[in-house]
Formats: sequence, structure tokens, C-alpha cells
Amino acid sequence: MTLKKFMEPKVLVGCTVADLKRYCLGNYVQGLRRLTYKNFDVLLIDNSKTDKYAKEIAKFGYNVIKTKHHENIADSIMEGMNMLRDIALKDYDYFLCLEQDVVPPPNVIEQMLETKKDIVTGIVPHVLVRHDGRANNIALIGIDDTKNKDKYKYFDLESVMQNKEGLLKVDYCAMTCLMMSKNALKKIKFRYENSKNENNKGDSKPQNVVWHDICFSKDAKKNKFEIYANLGIRCQHYFFNGWC
Repeated sequence: MTLKKFMEPKVLVGCTVADLKRYCLGNYVQGLRRLTYKNFDVLLIDNSKTDKYAKEIAKFGYNVIKTKHHENIADSIMEGMNMLRDIALKDYDYFLCLEQDVVPPPNVIEQMLETKKDIVTGIVPHVLVRHDGRANNIALIGIDDTKNKDKYKYFDLESVMQNKEGLLKVDYCAMTCLMMSKNALKKIKFRYENSKNENNKGDSKPQNVVWHDICFSKDAKKNKFEIYANLGIRCQHYFFNGWC
């Protein structure tokens, strides 16, 4: 190990995975292999029903832990995310949550570390399909919607892409490409909430859950952490049928 590598912050890169997104595994692996930062490890937590997908990932040379598959998908994700959090707190300076359908630029870690912020996200595009069928191209960052609790106003993708660099302070970020410092991880544990929808029967349908990205954004604010979007980090997002 070189002295330079020893002095660089140690970063854990990972996320929870499942065979639902096998279709983009090749893209994800290519993205990991292109990362230019030297002092990082990759760890993936697989919550698929069987261990077949974990074995597929292991063939690429990456560490993967197979966990229990819960019928409530939110429980599966939270178990995996908090395993990653615990490992990051023990052995790393930063945790980069890089979801398995996202491919960042090769120097994403360097760019995020250069900000010297506790919480920083890249720009991840998405298509938001509304109830009336209209579709909007958005970036998965937002500001508080003062009229609706637990809701955020997303940034229009075209407007965000006009800015080639710089930092933008936001109230909301997805978990898609998000770096958190050890200081932030100490204060914030990953969680979700059951929505107060009267039709919610405790199932894992998206409309019945306040997801961990929203809870994380709320908890960051509660613990006096600011969230920044690095406008120079442009990611590819291989989402399918509108799912993040």
C-alpha cells in the first residue's frame, strides 16, 4: 500500500441488491470497474429469495452477503442498509450508497470527497409518471413541499443539467448515488415509516411506505446536517417501468 493511499479517506461502496434488477448488473459492474479512486471496497447485500443472484455477483469478484428475504421489501432493504452502515462505521470514513441501477462517472468518489461535505449526492435522472399519465424528466433531488408533509418538489432535469458544476443545497436526495461521512452515519440510521394511508395494511406497496430516502432526508435536517448536490456528477440511471 502506498503512503498516498494510506492517507486517503477509506470509502465503502455498496447497496442492497436483488435479482429484480439483474437486467442492469452488467452495467453496474462496468461502472464499479471504472472507478478511479484507489482506497475503496465494494460490498453488496443481496435480499433475493434465493442465493443464485449472490453467486452471480461473486463471480465478478465483489464481496456479497446474502441476507434473509422478507415479504415486506422495505424490511429487506433496511436490514441490508443498516448492515452496510454498521460496517462503514467500524472500518471506513465514508459510505457511498450506489444503487444497482446507477452508473456514476469514474471519478465520482474524488469529486464527492473534494466537497468536504458530510452528505453529498450526484445528479441521477428519472422519469416521474403522474397519476394523470403525464411524465416529467426530473433529477432525484428536491426541496420541501410546504403544503404536503413528507413530500418534496423535484428539480426539473433540464434546468439542473444547464449547470455544469457547483454545489446546490437541497432538502431531499435519493439514495441512488449518495455519499455520507462517518459523522453523518453516527447520527442517522436507515429506516422507513408506514404511511398513514387508511388503506395501508402493512404491505410493501410503494404507496404504503414512506421510504428510507425521505426518512434519511428528514433525519439529516433534524440532526443539523445539510444535503448538497454536486452538479458536476452526472449519473446514468437504468430504471425500469418507472421504478427507482
